[in-house]
Amino acid sequence: MMSIPKNFLLLLGSLLLLSQTAWAEKVIPVEQAVEIALLNSPELRISRSEVDISKSVLRQAKAPLYPQLSGKLVVPFVGRESGFYVDQMIWDFGKTKARIRAREHHLESARYLLTGSEAILVRDTRIAYYQALSEKNRLEGAATETKRREWLLEKTEELFAVGKRSAQQLSQAEIDLQQAKLELVSRENSYELAMLNLRHLMNDPSLGQFDIREDLAYEKVYETRENLVSFALSENAEIKSLLADHDGIRASVAEARGKFLPSIFGRAAYRFEGEGAQTPAFVAGLGVKIPIFEGFSRFGQMSQSKAELTRNEAQTELLRNRIILSVGELYLELKHLEKKIKILGDSESISEKNLLLVKERYESRSASKIEFAQAQALYEESVADYKNSIYDYKIVRLSLLSLCGKEIQ
Repeated sequence: MMSIPKNFLLLLGSLLLLSQTAWAEKVIPVEQAVEIALLNSPELRISRSEVDISKSVLRQAKAPLYPQLSGKLVVPFVGRESGFYVDQMIWDFGKTKARIRAREHHLESARYLLTGSEAILVRDTRIAYYQALSEKNRLEGAATETKRREWLLEKTEELFAVGKRSAQQLSQAEIDLQQAKLELVSRENSYELAMLNLRHLMNDPSLGQFDIREDLAYEKVYETRENLVSFALSENAEIKSLLADHDGIRASVAEARGKFLPSIFGRAAYRFEGEGAQTPAFVAGLGVKIPIFEGFSRFGQMSQSKAELTRNEAQTELLRNRIILSVGELYLELKHLEKKIKILGDSESISEKNLLLVKERYESRSASKIEFAQAQALYEESVADYKNSIYDYKIVRLSLLSLCGKEIQ
């Protein structure tokens, strides 16, 4: 019989291992999920476009500060109608400067909103990731419980056959199995919905099937509630945007007032000589433009700006009150979860010790296999509860940090 070389067997084993790895489901960590979401988000593209639009509007507002060059050509030449003309605004009593300030504040507001949109997307993606991990954890627990109930039903049927279990106990075991199966179906649906939400935020149609990585590491929030409220009121991106809009609206009010005042401008022109030309080819001079009546449009603009200012102040006050309430609620929820994590961590340790004791008794045949299975189920349940409490803490912490304008990691 021909012997197979050892090197050939090692090579074959390596090829099999590589093929299994190639077909394994891709695992995407939370950091990569966030990167994909930031790269593909249409909301961020909209926010970036708003910044670009605000830059363009600001550039338009600055246009009167520069000379305005125009040309005119009339064929055949008549008089001196054809030529080049330069107009330069000299002084308009601050209307242009007020308009520029308003557009600068609107650009600042758009940038704050872009920063806030990025922070919200990072927060939502991380939360969706941890919610999916939590649902995956619950799904695994439901699957384990279903298998345990199937095993208990088999044992109950065996004991019923020899008269050691009643018909009622057998019926209860069957009911327990059906309930476990219903819970498993519910958990499968919840996990699929959580993954669907995560995929939606990542917004990458090219992504195939992928798995998510367990992440139980977390940092506690040590700041006091008062410090968090103070930080949120000063650093929240939405509040900063409203305050920038407020300054922009005030500048618009100043611009509207300036429209009741005259404007001084200078004009220079070089005109081509044509038939019947009598006036000089080059002329220059100063002019004054005095607004007299424009159909009450200036009064309408003034009223609109004042109403927008009142609305902005009310929106800012409403947002401040909502932030104070939300920070307080999230802070209390965090403190509750910290206590819960501590208790569930102790419960996990106790159930683990109990499992080891029952295992020793089972190996020495002083405990039944059912008792051992029940102790194991109790331990697995305590582990799942502990993990889920950590994910709940991470989700609440992310919401709080995002509200306070803090960097999310």
